[in-house]
Amino acid sequence: MAKRASSKRPPAVHVTLQRAARLHRLVAFLATAPNGRTAVLAELRIGLRTFYRELELLKKRGIKVRFIKKLYHLIGTRDDALGRLPVPDPELSFAEMAELARCPCPAGLRLAELLAAVVTPPPVPRKRATRGRSTPRKPRGDSQ
Repeated sequence: MAKRASSKRPPAVHVTLQRAARLHRLVAFLATAPNGRTAVLAELRIGLRTFYRELELLKKRGIKVRFIKKLYHLIGTRDDALGRLPVPDPELSFAEMAELARCPCPAGLRLAELLAAVVTPPPVPRKRATRGRSTPRKPRGDSQ
């Protein structure tokens, strides 16, 4: 059965703790009311390049922000947007990951799949038949 497009996970993004906090503040600020660019830059204490870089990341993660009449509007709910934000790698040990993977919730099931992919050895490749030759072929070209 094919997955629906809406259940597709956004691409993985590796972020620092500082950037994750900044993205969280950006989404929370835009969720309060539409704001102009100057207000967002002042609130987050960031530069213009960083602002546009963060908007691009929000877009990649499926968080919609519209620019209408010189104001940035968060489309959708605050909780939905926060649920799509990337978080820094928690650097879990195998034991911690196995413990969390026992949870029957969707996040626990995802961790269980990830853990299984890590600990399950890859299949052994089958050897190709040599068609009756016991020695490998000599390379073509000049023979000495």
